[in-house]
Amino acid sequence: MKKLTKILMSALCITAICGSMAVLSGCGSKKESITVSGSSSVTPIMEKLAAEYEKTHDVRITVNMSSSGAGISDTQNGLNDFGMSSRELKSSETGVKGYTLCMDGIALIVNKDCSVTDVSKADVKALYENGTSIPDTSITAAIGRDASSGTRTAFDELLKIENGYATSVATLAETGNVIEAIKGSTNSIGYISYGSLKSTVKKVSLDGVACTVENIMNNTYALQRPFVIVLKENGTLSAAAQGFYDYIFSSEAQTVIAGAGYISVK
Repeated sequence: MKKLTKILMSALCITAICGSMAVLSGCGSKKESITVSGSSSVTPIMEKLAAEYEKTHDVRITVNMSSSGAGISDTQNGLNDFGMSSRELKSSETGVKGYTLCMDGIALIVNKDCSVTDVSKADVKALYENGTSIPDTSITAAIGRDASSGTRTAFDELLKIENGYATSVATLAETGNVIEAIKGSTNSIGYISYGSLKSTVKKVSLDGVACTVENIMNNTYALQRPFVIVLKENGTLSAAAQGFYDYIFSSEAQTVIAGAGYISVK
């Protein structure tokens, strides 16, 4: 009888422990997983959208920051649910399609202690192409992005830089790297997403036009481009990914986008 009692008690203990573990793990449920990857310029707003969506949906969204080229390649190879690009897709990037999430400006930035407030397109182009210092200023060096960056692709196309950068131009992998480099240099100029601007650096005008939401919307500021969501052509999103995709293009999400300093397309 005692042996039977011990067996029953052991069974009850195991049941209680398993029950407690089920409660702690959400009664055995597993959150749906969504993966988004690509542009370091698009990443900040995508992280905001993911955080908002997760508040009311039982999903886990992973946003992997890399570059536009990597995000497009990930989508082509089925390594994400969808990708992020800070430029239009190229005709050579086959098997995928892009949809504009919002618009963004490319801000020219300098060190906070730099006295420069305005530069010309011609002088910026000459600095990046030939390493030529910007006349009548302290700017003698340029910082850009690496070749896989969508921000660089858009910047080069808009300034008509066709033969690459001068060897003196430092090229960095991510937006944050450019900001940190500018913070540490008083004679350099760089470029980043308008939405990624921080108070630790200073933006400068281009040909007398400031990089502002108003000037991007009215097309007077020359350096602007779309943020693009990349989907696999003829692919099908999971139910969880489709829900998040539908959300980021909703009016609710566009309010979040506008509040973060980007330009809504709705």
